[in-house]
Amino acid sequence: MRLFKKFFLFATELVFLFFGFMFSMGFAVYLDSLGSKFAPVAFLLGFSLICAALVWFRRKTGKWTIAADAIAWLADRSWRQFHPRRAKYFRILQRFFLWFPSLCSTLVLFFLPVASHILYSGTHLVPHYHVSTPLNWLMIKSSGDIAVWTFFSNQGAARYGFTPILFNHSMPSSAIFFTSDPASSDRWRRPESELASGHTTHLAVRQFQLGMITATCYEYRHTYNNAAGSSSSILTPPVLWESLCSTQPNGVDYNLRASFLGHREDLAAFYDLLNSATPAN
Repeated sequence: MRLFKKFFLFATELVFLFFGFMFSMGFAVYLDSLGSKFAPVAFLLGFSLICAALVWFRRKTGKWTIAADAIAWLADRSWRQFHPRRAKYFRILQRFFLWFPSLCSTLVLFFLPVASHILYSGTHLVPHYHVSTPLNWLMIKSSGDIAVWTFFSNQGAARYGFTPILFNHSMPSSAIFFTSDPASSDRWRRPESELASGHTTHLAVRQFQLGMITATCYEYRHTYNNAAGSSSSILTPPVLWESLCSTQPNGVDYNLRASFLGHREDLAAFYDLLNSATPAN
């Protein structure tokens, strides 16, 4: 009964604060729509009154809360005195549940790529295709599986599944994957006008056989910093490699488009994943 009443009081305060904030915001927006200059003042004044009413409500219920907490503490102390062994194990269990969320958060923070594989299956990284996705690839999928973003690095601690940006002194490489229906004939490559500037160089063309469908990749090198004596940083590397891949429609399998942008050392891992892809149907 005591826990139910405390939960009810907490829920009442939360609902009261939420609706008070929404009412103050709505009234301020209404005044602003009328061209009034007092809209911010009205919001601050209204929300201050809500907070003052909340403080008054807590003072009114404070006597019961203090008395109930005192009775519960005395009962808990009496139970610990009569059952010291049980109380010891109960304290250990309490500490475990207290630290368990922090432990999980730490593991997710330091092993974010591995944690993403818990939410998404690495085998079904791309819709309509089976691929072999390494555990050190961080996967992010859009709603409806329209696009899939991946971030990875095969350098330093990141190759073992650690979060790249925390342990490497460079931004991770990225890859994006799209699929389209078999009738689509979109090809992915840089137009010749972009190559004329000299900052982008076309290096090679590679082909991969994905089951019964062929993927063609156009490989480029982007030079972002040509000035003598200029320095690069984590966010602005001097050179990045890019690979734009698209399948040649065969009228049966879904078409795949994949884009890589990152470091040259990670390009081989991107091609290995692409080479492992096979149509699912």
